Amino acid sequence: MRYGAAVLAGVALSATLARPTVAQESPNRPHYVKSVKVPGLEVRFLDFKWDEEVFATLEKGGPHPVGRRSWVLARLLATTNPFRCAGKVIPVGPSLLILNPAQAGAGPTLELRSIDMREVFVDMNVIAVPPPGDTYWQAPASFRKVAAKTDRLEVTLAEEQGMIDIIVHYGDRETRTTLVRY
Repeated sequence: MRYGAAVLAGVALSATLARPTVAQESPNRPHYVKSVKVPGLEVRFLDFKWDEEVFATLEKGGPHPVGRRSWVLARLLATTNPFRCAGKVIPVGPSLLILNPAQAGAGPTLELRSIDMREVFVDMNVIAVPPPGDTYWQAPASFRKVAAKTDRLEVTLAEEQGMIDIIVHYGDRETRTTLVRY
């Protein structure tokens, strides 16, 4: 009888561990870590599913809990030379592009922040909460409505004459952050 209880406990534990967690069942969870590059800059991001209610909370305030906190949109890695963003130096190394939600009547902001790489994308099933770090640059987030709608977060890079636009396209919204080669 003692061994039978141990076997049942083992089966119950196995069944519990085999069941998907709520985060794994989330329809908004990302499918892939994606990467885009230009010489001297690599950008990695998770392809989160578009959620209009979450975005509305980020943009204007509201009740959705995920939309009331900051999001890591992408991890940037300057590999050879620093960049400038609106005159601020973005040094060689890792940084995060962060979308901070609207708060107290002020709209959302975009931020480039230095980070400890060990604390990013720890749980691949949720939008990462940015770890603490020094802010290199911050400005109002200016998302414009676009005709093309993407089902998942997309980040692309467009370079022209030493300027690199980081283009974030989420649902039917798009914003650009421009880096200038140093």
